[in-house]
Amino acid sequence: MILNNLDELTLYSKISLLVNAFADTHALSKEAFLAKVLNSAFELIPEAEKGSIYVEDHGLYKPICAKGYSMELLNHIHFTKEDLFIGFECTEFSEIQSYQNYIARRDDRQFTSDNLDIFKQLGTYENFTTLYAPLLYDHTLIGLISLERFKNEPFSKTSQEILRFYAQSISNYYTLKVKFNHEKRLYDETIMALVTAIEIKDSYTVGHAKRVMHYSECIAAALQLSNAEIEHIKIAALLHDIGKLGVSDDILNKPGQLTPEEFEEIKKHPANSKRILENITNFSEIVTMAYMHHEHFDGSGYPLGLSGTAIPIGAHIIQVADAYDAMTSERSYRKALSHEKAVSILSSEAGKQFHPDVVSTAVVLFEVMSKTTIE
Repeated sequence: MILNNLDELTLYSKISLLVNAFADTHALSKEAFLAKVLNSAFELIPEAEKGSIYVEDHGLYKPICAKGYSMELLNHIHFTKEDLFIGFECTEFSEIQSYQNYIARRDDRQFTSDNLDIFKQLGTYENFTTLYAPLLYDHTLIGLISLERFKNEPFSKTSQEILRFYAQSISNYYTLKVKFNHEKRLYDETIMALVTAIEIKDSYTVGHAKRVMHYSECIAAALQLSNAEIEHIKIAALLHDIGKLGVSDDILNKPGQLTPEEFEEIKKHPANSKRILENITNFSEIVTMAYMHHEHFDGSGYPLGLSGTAIPIGAHIIQVADAYDAMTSERSYRKALSHEKAVSILSSEAGKQFHPDVVSTAVVLFEVMSKTTIE
């Protein structure tokens, strides 16, 4: 395609807007991302009156989002790969290109009567121009983006090129999404392998890490921390005792009270956790929370003797969750404490060992959880 200087200026100006439209989309769901794409396309392609995006789902291509069309109507339509492009010019999916076509009238022989009836209700039975592009992943058709104008007039070459960029961007998103999901699965498996390792070494911790993670997540959510903060806190809570891998089995499984010397060995596990976890990329916040989960609000904890706001809120949360689960679990040297007794100890230590705001929030949550468990 050859553009004149004015067309090139217009195109590149619009492409810069397109790039901005795709900024900060990594945290969006697939549906939210595609809706953002479609809405942005209407801002840059003035001829478009209506539009939709279809994505493959178990062999059928179904509408994900639309602008100008009734989703209630669209949801009654789905296409196979063979009939997705009936009446369209696109037949090759080796690369992403955009196309346009004027539909004078649908071929009644190609569609079911139900689909033809829906086309008529949508206005896409006859006399409209469609601008469209296939969505590809690894040279496989995964969907379609299309924009319509309801007259026999073409979209501009600039609009056609812009839609190609949109289709390419959606296809890139799917490529990155698949890669992210693969890496996330490996990430989760690595974390669970670490948790399993400490559970094998210390029988007391079986289930403990997952309960502390659950308690920590609930407390963090109640304190209205961000989703990103909550996710980091969950991982740090799950791995907070990983440093016990460096502590002697005899000390970890001792049936009686620890000697002062043995307790000093136990106190090394936060530093051990730090040494293990700091080798994982992008784990700095998680490392810090795991390292500091035995720091006390009043500065009497370990390993650094920090106090108050010098300790991350996530570490404060994990410490309260950890303490509650430890008190209400069977230990080798004592029976489990009752919920009431554990909550009483937490409350008495608010402002001393524990962050007072975290305790007040946690106590309410633990009360609800205890009643739910009983019922």
